Amino acid sequence: MKHVFISVWQKLPVYLRISLFVFLLIFIFGYIMTVIEPQTFPHLFDGLWWTVVTISTVGFGDLVPKTIAGKAAGMLIILLGAAFATAFFATFAAAAVELQHAFKRGRLMYKKNGHVIIVGWNAKASEIIRSMKKADPSQEIVLIDQTLEESPLDIIHFIKGPPIQDQTLKKANISSAKSIVITSDQHKNETEADMQTILVILAVKGLAPETYTIAELQTAHQALNAERAGADEIVKAYELSSHIMVNGVLHHHSIKESTEIVNPAEGKHIEVKDIPPELLQQTFKEASQYFLGHRSILLGVKRGERLVYNPDLGFKLITGDQAILFVC
Repeated sequence: MKHVFISVWQKLPVYLRISLFVFLLIFIFGYIMTVIEPQTFPHLFDGLWWTVVTISTVGFGDLVPKTIAGKAAGMLIILLGAAFATAFFATFAAAAVELQHAFKRGRLMYKKNGHVIIVGWNAKASEIIRSMKKADPSQEIVLIDQTLEESPLDIIHFIKGPPIQDQTLKKANISSAKSIVITSDQHKNETEADMQTILVILAVKGLAPETYTIAELQTAHQALNAERAGADEIVKAYELSSHIMVNGVLHHHSIKESTEIVNPAEGKHIEVKDIPPELLQQTFKEASQYFLGHRSILLGVKRGERLVYNPDLGFKLITGDQAILFVC
């Protein structure tokens, strides 16, 4: 039994052992003072109060031992208690500093839910965080990166580690995340970066198949593999940037407008939602007027996998259609 107690005691954290010892000292000497000087310390609380004040070296002087035995006990508690009290506060201060250091270094697990995970730190990730926080300041964001030494921003929770490893994703609490955005690895060439992205998708879907996954790809030939891996949305960076630049070539002074038209931070975004029941069998013109009254512009209709932008005004809406809206 003795060996079991010693084993359990040694396994306790240092700050907990010191805390238990200090509280034990306070209780023992508080009780001793009520026995030695019952007139000065008529209640156990009086003894505990005097012991705490003495150990902390505050010394209010409201209760003072009168007998030699009481004073001797006071000398002993000062010699023993002050040292342990100092160690007590120093240990807790060191633990607080270590906790902050671990948080900054990305070693602490994220325990909340409904958060958004971003994989990879780069200019895109920085802009995503900025826009998301501006659009919704209450949105919790977790960043996973294996190249950073510490968190680049104070407004996010940082996890350091390879995103393809289960341990890293579990530290980011992937099973409780609302969505995850996998940015392309800027430290690899395009093909290797896309292969890394697909591996991350597989790791995410293996642990949390319901987590909404958005992946960025650099090359066209890996898009199908990303879909097979389970990505819910694929951002084809090569298409997006090239389309904007071609638009700038064909229509001068249009690049800024093309990039600014969708900016969630400014309240401008594209939304896909089910057609309201009252609009079924109505025309595109009637639906456009309806959505204009709700501060949205109807850009087109999503019918299955087919996207129909700006159809004829007489285009009829049917069950299963979804509205592609520009909300501002």
